[in-house]
Amino acid sequence: MSGTDVVRRLNTQAVLDAVLDAGACSGADLMARTGLSRPTVHAVCDDLIGRGWLVEPPRGDAGPGRPGRPARRYAPRPGAGSVLAVDMGATSVRAVVADLSGAPVGEAGAAFAHPHVGAAERLDLTRATCARALDAAGAAGGRVLGTVLGIPAPVDADGRASADEAYLPGLAALDLPAALAPVVGRARVENDANLAVVGERWRGVARGVDDVVLVLAGERLGAGVCLGGRVVRGHRGGVGEMGFLDLVDGVGGTAAIGSLARRWGSAELGRTVRAEQVVAAAGAGDETARGVVDAVARRIARALAVLATLLDPEMLVVGGAVAAAGEVLLAPLRREVAGLTERPVRLSASVLADRGVVLGAVRTALDEVRPRLLDLQPA
Repeated sequence: MSGTDVVRRLNTQAVLDAVLDAGACSGADLMARTGLSRPTVHAVCDDLIGRGWLVEPPRGDAGPGRPGRPARRYAPRPGAGSVLAVDMGATSVRAVVADLSGAPVGEAGAAFAHPHVGAAERLDLTRATCARALDAAGAAGGRVLGTVLGIPAPVDADGRASADEAYLPGLAALDLPAALAPVVGRARVENDANLAVVGERWRGVARGVDDVVLVLAGERLGAGVCLGGRVVRGHRGGVGEMGFLDLVDGVGGTAAIGSLARRWGSAELGRTVRAEQVVAAAGAGDETARGVVDAVARRIARALAVLATLLDPEMLVVGGAVAAAGEVLLAPLRREVAGLTERPVRLSASVLADRGVVLGAVRTALDEVRPRLLDLQPA
């Protein structure tokens, strides 16, 4: 490839990325976003329209008091291609089909019979859920160009999972990409907490933060660690695993906010309750429930303090469905963490709730697919 060809490709990729990020935009918008000249922008857009990646919406009239025709505008072509994001958690699975700008065009979800179902049953429901999401996307989804699957287990750089047999029986022995291939094509497998921190930096409270640790705190504690703007995995993908908490006084394990609130709340209230019921009761002023939340906060704060001291992030984010508890949970957590750490750290609840993993999977799939678009054919 000649130098001229390299420059042309770089310019084309820059314009395509800008349109996908911004949606419909004018030539002037693209000049500002890419730094390219007007003739180059329009020539590149014409090329991308010819390739099938962009469309030019009708311009219509300039409007009252504005002579001539309005400026040309460019937009992603609907259905040109999509990505599939899958969050195969311990208790449920969610699949989202997103277009190349990241907007969802089809979605489906389902719950497993119980958190420790066998691998075969887990895979069957995951395949079926992916198929339903693809059906929901229909023509809007176009051709799926990339798939990312998040799982609650360490994943190494080659995509091999080392799932705890007692937690996710049979999963570690599977070739997950091959098992899902008949439905989704070849999938990239990632740890769910690593995806969640990507999602939080893309669409959540950690936008613009390069040093952030996100803690998934539903059933078992796990962390996604991003330092210097890069997700840190480790040799076997175990950086965010929290097994070391077995050795931390006052913690003694990886049980997270959801499981602790459910267990301790049921014991204290004398009936079986869900974690969200305990938190809601605490927010409404129930003293027993408030005592349970405070006890959970004291235990989880010790885990957060260890992460803050060891990794020195700018921000700690509590993610997963429990994040919806907001200040009922965050206020005691902040108080407890502040009393255990010497350096201040921002502690926030995810605004993505239980969608952080799947959004991170969308973003990861887009980052993998977009640089290859110019070598692919749109649907």
